[in-house]
Amino acid sequence: MSQLQIAQRYAKSLVDLSTEQGVLESVYQDMQTFAEVCRNNEFAAMLKSPVVHSDKKLGVLKELFHGKVQPLTLQFVNLLVQKGREYLLPTVSLAFIEQFKSIKKIRPARVLSAKALSNEELESIRKKFSFWLLPGETMELNQKVDPSLIGGFILEMGDRNYDASIKRQLGELKENLYDTSYISLVERR
Repeated sequence: MSQLQIAQRYAKSLVDLSTEQGVLESVYQDMQTFAEVCRNNEFAAMLKSPVVHSDKKLGVLKELFHGKVQPLTLQFVNLLVQKGREYLLPTVSLAFIEQFKSIKKIRPARVLSAKALSNEELESIRKKFSFWLLPGETMELNQKVDPSLIGGFILEMGDRNYDASIKRQLGELKENLYDTSYISLVERR
């Protein structure tokens, strides 16, 4: 079984247990915190290191997160360490976040723009493309700045893509300027 499959099963168990205990939202926030902390290379290396004993890893995790996360979350991390699967924490946290968004019908979307967009502009994009959503779904917009777009924006959600960038429009204009397919039509007359 692959690491991703194992991580998804652990995440599913945590989703079920946190739903049962009524702390799903809080555990979701905890998993976001773990996903963020696991981006730190030194922390991730410590989790994966066979040299660092599991007691030390558990001590570090308790020191960092005790009192800051749900007791259920801390018990879950403790279980991962006891099972020797602490290296899965980054993958489990991402799988949990994905499953949570699926349950809550939150569709992630990414907006690429030449400059940072205001909240009003983001809300306008959200409203304009709400027809991409099924009933009951909400769109979670993540913004990324890409100065090479010159202006406009690109919206990506799942397998859908809308490109309203100046870079694309200039590329099409350039392509049309060098398009000679019309010459054969003119010569026939």
